[in-house]
Amino acid sequence: MLARFRKAAEEREGGFTLIELLVVIIIIGILAAIAIPVFLNQRQKGYDAQAKSDLRNLATIEETYMVDNNHYGTLAHVTVSPYNFKPSSNSGAASAIVRFRDAANAATAEATAVGGFVLCTTADSGTTWVYDSSAGGILSTHTCPAT
Repeated sequence: MLARFRKAAEEREGGFTLIELLVVIIIIGILAAIAIPVFLNQRQKGYDAQAKSDLRNLATIEETYMVDNNHYGTLAHVTVSPYNFKPSSNSGAASAIVRFRDAANAATAEATAVGGFVLCTTADSGTTWVYDSSAGGILSTHTCPAT
């Protein structure tokens, strides 16, 4: 009699059926299919945030350079002491393009650039960001505008 109870208990503890395991695997697959694109989208947003932050920092340094030297500087000027601009990784700001404007909005040489500047960079997400000092902010665009 005791052997019969033991045998019945062992049969009930046999584990999961194949159907139960397949259902769990399908549920995990559905969750992964939803989570992976969301994660990749968050990475793109992070790359864009890094690029915008670097452009804002670079714009602040450009304004500081203007106060110190009475004209705007190039990237070569603002990456050395005392300004020491260091771009974030993955932001694209290391290859930012600086263009200058004079009072008439025409492109000028760096030595006389007092009317404003345009910073342009492309983040690792592929989005091009432009900081225009005369417009006062950051814009998303497909290409860097000519000044």
